[in-house]
Amino acid sequence: MKHVSAICLGALLGAQAAWGASPCKLANTPLEKYTIVYRAQADSDEGIDRANALQAEVREAVGVVLPVKSSDEFRKGASIRIEKPSGMPTFDYSVDAAKGNAVVGGGSGWAMDRAAGILVEKLKSGENVAPFKARGSVEGEFLFPRGEGVTLRILDDNIWDYSLDTIPDEWAQAGLDCRDASRAPEFAQLVRGYMPEVVTLQEYSRHMDAEFYPLIEKYGYRNACDSKDGAWNNTPIFYNTDSLDLLDVNYNLYTPSRWSNHGSKSFTSAVFRQKSTGKVFAVINTHLWWKSDRMQPGSTQARASQVRLMMAEAEIIERKYDCPVFVTGDMNCEEDSVPMQQFITGGYVPCYVAATVYGNTDNGHHECAPRTPGTRKSNRKGADRRAGAIDHCFIHNAGSTEVKRFDCLQDFFTVKLTDHYPNLIDVAL
Repeated sequence: MKHVSAICLGALLGAQAAWGASPCKLANTPLEKYTIVYRAQADSDEGIDRANALQAEVREAVGVVLPVKSSDEFRKGASIRIEKPSGMPTFDYSVDAAKGNAVVGGGSGWAMDRAAGILVEKLKSGENVAPFKARGSVEGEFLFPRGEGVTLRILDDNIWDYSLDTIPDEWAQAGLDCRDASRAPEFAQLVRGYMPEVVTLQEYSRHMDAEFYPLIEKYGYRNACDSKDGAWNNTPIFYNTDSLDLLDVNYNLYTPSRWSNHGSKSFTSAVFRQKSTGKVFAVINTHLWWKSDRMQPGSTQARASQVRLMMAEAEIIERKYDCPVFVTGDMNCEEDSVPMQQFITGGYVPCYVAATVYGNTDNGHHECAPRTPGTRKSNRKGADRRAGAIDHCFIHNAGSTEVKRFDCLQDFFTVKLTDHYPNLIDVAL
């Protein structure tokens, strides 16, 4: 919040020195009588984190510091409850305020943020906020503007090829749906919420394409390498035609087939020119062979060979265009492995290391599979990116290009989409 309500400002001045004294009322109840209550069993980003955020926003807006308690701690009194109503669609929100009782509801943290914002704006609008209700959705909205100087945004994610039209028993019992028709709109809202210039995906099936692609086409996105009439490309690169021109594209299926199960292991490269500046950059997106040497001897060498192919591709692009190259994807090995060390010793810098404003260091993984509805639990070797991440984002031949932010998006609704958290790279070209 940028300012304090003019009507409530008087309560902060004069003889009253303590926080919490204000003429503001919510649904005819003095605001200072309220407690912000979050569900004790909620995930932190839909519970205590957002309760604390709401507390800070109310304080900044109207000068009242409300206590925060879990549902287990709260006994009675006026309350502002942060809830995820059963069955509410992921991006829908609701606000209900009656005497001594307000509910900020949302199907996800993004929706809860919108509901909380509506409540705070109401509090800023007058001394007594009459009982009110609000309903809506953040679906289809651009939600996350770029930071200062950011001219390029890349979104990367392995989206889990679950192409069956049945719901596994474990998911059905949890009341969740992992079918593509259910997950595709949420992936599409990830794209819309951040509006990256480039989207790189792995495990992208024809089945998901039928559900997902039409949803992002309306926002101006195109597949740089549409393979509907040929070998299917599981590692596509989508780009926003409003901001980029496609200069070059190449798709390479890794061979022999024993190192590319079902043709799913490949790389796609694309070179773009930014319409607003004329600056050129390239992106290489990949999914490397997945097994360990214990499961299939020679697997490390296979990944190393696949990396060499990408490095050769990058060299060709750089000689032709003299531009920065970003490499993204699920590489199925850690940073200290031989394949990844080929990149690093070759001058490729992990984007979380290159980031000058913020670099998220979480390993980027959690459990999500046909028999395991998404949970925060991680099964990787370590909690940080160096030790545990197998999704990697590099920059090479950076020149004057600056990676400003690298983030691993971990909003709770993403947990049930795939076992890979989405990666976001904000860049100043």
